[in-house]
Amino acid sequence: MWFKEKKYAWFILIFLWIFGFVNSLSRFISAYYQPEIANFLHVGRGFLGFTWSTSIFIGAICAPLGGWLTDRYGYKKVLIASGALGTLATTLFLFIQNPIGYYCGFGLLSGLAGIGASTGYILINNWFTHHRAKALVILGSAGSLGLAIITPIFVSNKTWLGWNNAYWILFTTGCIFIPLAILFIRDNISKPASIQADEIAAEKPIVPDKPALSKLQAFKQYLKNPTLVTVIFALFTCGFSMGTVEMHLMAIQQQAHVHDMMFTSSLSTLGVLELIGGLTFSFLLDRMRRTLALSALYTLRVVAFTLLIFHFQASPILFSVIFGASYLGAVPGGILVANEELKASNHSMGLQTGLLILVHQLGGVAAAIGGGLNFDIFHNYQLLIAINIAMSLISAIGYYYVSKRRSQPA
Repeated sequence: MWFKEKKYAWFILIFLWIFGFVNSLSRFISAYYQPEIANFLHVGRGFLGFTWSTSIFIGAICAPLGGWLTDRYGYKKVLIASGALGTLATTLFLFIQNPIGYYCGFGLLSGLAGIGASTGYILINNWFTHHRAKALVILGSAGSLGLAIITPIFVSNKTWLGWNNAYWILFTTGCIFIPLAILFIRDNISKPASIQADEIAAEKPIVPDKPALSKLQAFKQYLKNPTLVTVIFALFTCGFSMGTVEMHLMAIQQQAHVHDMMFTSSLSTLGVLELIGGLTFSFLLDRMRRTLALSALYTLRVVAFTLLIFHFQASPILFSVIFGASYLGAVPGGILVANEELKASNHSMGLQTGLLILVHQLGGVAAAIGGGLNFDIFHNYQLLIAINIAMSLISAIGYYYVSKRRSQPA
């Protein structure tokens, strides 16, 4: 036992973290190499944005499907299938380097790889007991720290570390991940959430099975529960904010005539602060009322986007510091709050987590498409930033209301 958790739990967290770190290359390529890839393929950036949106949309749909598959077949098989689809996406473009290969690889196949989006959450949730929030945030920090370290390395070595070599690194990593996952990922050692839910249900009186009616009633209960409505809206807001940052932050900085060195520094700062802020919020999520911690998190995002809309010289760095501090806690925090709210009901954890990630990913799709329309109509991104401020403020108020409501005696 290490820190009251099984040694294998920490081993599997480290294993997933390492590959998540390397896979942050895909995020860096999308943010930094857009001009080079567009010129190579002889397409506009709109095509790259459309491909990215397609991947996010398909991944959003695949998230609940992947959760259901995890409940049914176990997380080992789903992780391997997700890794294989991601590797196939890179393979397709490396050997078919034209717009069709790019779209089919990084639009369609990488989206299908989204079946594994909820699997990591389920795996960590099953293996960790005392440090669940911290483990989830550490897992999410892999991409953030990867971005912080990879950005200066690739920017300072453009001559031999281009986007094509980056994709070869992703391909090699995928080929290594699949056999290692087969060897090291364990299934059915600790009880899956679906089995736990079945045991809870077994203790309840048996009632006639009415699938359609029960699903309708469950949906109505979601809409009547202020905590779940708040979580759903906040996760959509989080996805919208992340879509804004990952798809449009570079364009926002370019329009403000930010120097390349400042942009590179802000990306590295964003990655470092995502890790530090994520770890800080993970301790808060494990030690204080989670809804109150999440209210503070979304308040930070209001401040960050406010600094971005009133753009001045220090805005890129300040935005990266403040937004980065709030980046990683929203998704695991929201999922944990929703699981707490529904812990006594007979819901499959995989499907439930997948549906929540679906909402989050749809927010990213909305930001990608909405940001492009915003620029085409107004030739700036001010409205997009203002929408982020408004939605983050509503989410902060919503979580604060839920926190106050929970603190009141029944």
